[in-house]
Amino acid sequence: MVPGCSQRDQTKWRSPHGFEHRVSREEAVCAAAATKPVRLEIDGRKRRVSQVEQRVSDLEDAEKQVESTTSWTQSELKDRQLKLDEMENRSRRSKLRFVGFPEEIEAASPVTTVVSELIYNCILPDRAKTEGDLSIMRAHRVPFTRPANSKYPRTVLVNFGDCKIKEQILSQAIKLRNFKSGDSFSFRMFLDMPIAAAHWRRKFVGLIDDFKSLGAPAGIVQLVKLNVFHKGQAHVFQGVQEARNVLELL
Repeated sequence: MVPGCSQRDQTKWRSPHGFEHRVSREEAVCAAAATKPVRLEIDGRKRRVSQVEQRVSDLEDAEKQVESTTSWTQSELKDRQLKLDEMENRSRRSKLRFVGFPEEIEAASPVTTVVSELIYNCILPDRAKTEGDLSIMRAHRVPFTRPANSKYPRTVLVNFGDCKIKEQILSQAIKLRNFKSGDSFSFRMFLDMPIAAAHWRRKFVGLIDDFKSLGAPAGIVQLVKLNVFHKGQAHVFQGVQEARNVLELL
């Protein structure tokens, strides 16, 4: 007991060593005042930690939302690309590319008329010339403007309204490869296809001739597959190196 202080005015504190120490109210107030800045700092840091934790939680929620949105966007883009490819392929089904037409041939007549005359005279000579018989919807140069200093004529893209007629023309083109319009010029035709497929097919051009020189007829099927017929068996390749490996074994 501190002399001059009542029991009520003193605070009892037991040390870990087992003895008791009495602290006066004044001492307690002084101690509280001395530790107040520390306690305020601790409380402030606790609040800041709580705020940081809340921000981290908000960021995690936002990240999940972004991931969900990104996943949906990628799925949507994939679906749209598939639809676009389908529409593009559907549009290409009725088109043929004519290569080798001189730029000046349509000076006197529209290119549609020129194409019709060439088809009748060079490709399907037995087909009766009736108005609209070939069902050519449109024929135009690709690109629309000829590049400066270009040495080669632009391709003519022809859109047929009847796919059966287009298939007849294409079938004849596959048999004859090249056509000659009188003594003026020769031309070829191809199925219109995506740029990626055309690039793929160009890689196989030399291989097709190599296979044929060894008695193995070869051709491109389904736009991007090389079909080789050898010793009564058909072999289908989708890669250039794979086809070359087989070619070396023949």
